[in-house]
Amino acid sequence: MGKKAPGIKIIGFGNKYMSDDGIGIRTIEELEKEKDLKGAELIDGGTSGLDLIFYLQTSDKIILIDAVDAGQKTGEIKVLSAGNIEKFVTRKLSSYSLHDFDLSQVLGMAKSLGLLSRLTIIGIKPKKIDFGTALSPEIEKRMPDLLAEVKKEIFSH
Repeated sequence: MGKKAPGIKIIGFGNKYMSDDGIGIRTIEELEKEKDLKGAELIDGGTSGLDLIFYLQTSDKIILIDAVDAGQKTGEIKVLSAGNIEKFVTRKLSSYSLHDFDLSQVLGMAKSLGLLSRLTIIGIKPKKIDFGTALSPEIEKRMPDLLAEVKKEIFSH
């Protein structure tokens, strides 16, 4: 687990036993090897979207990493932040990881609580959601780009 900080929490959602669905968890594991993450706390969020509301209420900034379909191509990374996340509250935004709530439902709750401005979602469209612990080659090769996006978010605040 990373250093505790009230400021930034980085949450990886997913199931690492379902191939590309584990991208959020795998990203957290990679970030744990980093030396300087500006004191950000790293969290394995598993598959519970409702926990996100709690984290948003108790944090200044949340960076969520997940296998997400926001209409992009397979393997494409999409960064949704305060400026562009609003449109995904009413539109279907599919998370492959969250099993208790649809991501658009969680975003709707966050909006009603006035918490959307604290959230940035870094999502990558998966290729394969099936039993297995390995990421598909198409998603594995995007890991450095995904890590770079997360670091960019951390250091821009």
